[in-house]
Amino acid sequence: MLEKWKKPAFILGILGAAKLALGSFGVDIPDNLINDIANGVSSILVLVGIIADHGKPKDGTV
Repeated sequence: MLEKWKKPAFILGILGAAKLALGSFGVDIPDNLINDIANGVSSILVLVGIIADHGKPKDGTV
């Protein structure tokens, strides 16, 4: 599990998810345009974090 924290895509995905989670609790950037751009970038980071390979075994085992 600790090896996942060394992967940049995983860390960026976690940061993007944190931004989106804070937005659901009412913590937003006051400027609407910047907040919308930050939400879009955060969404893309979450998708990259989900799709990226985080060091799964390549020998066919699960």
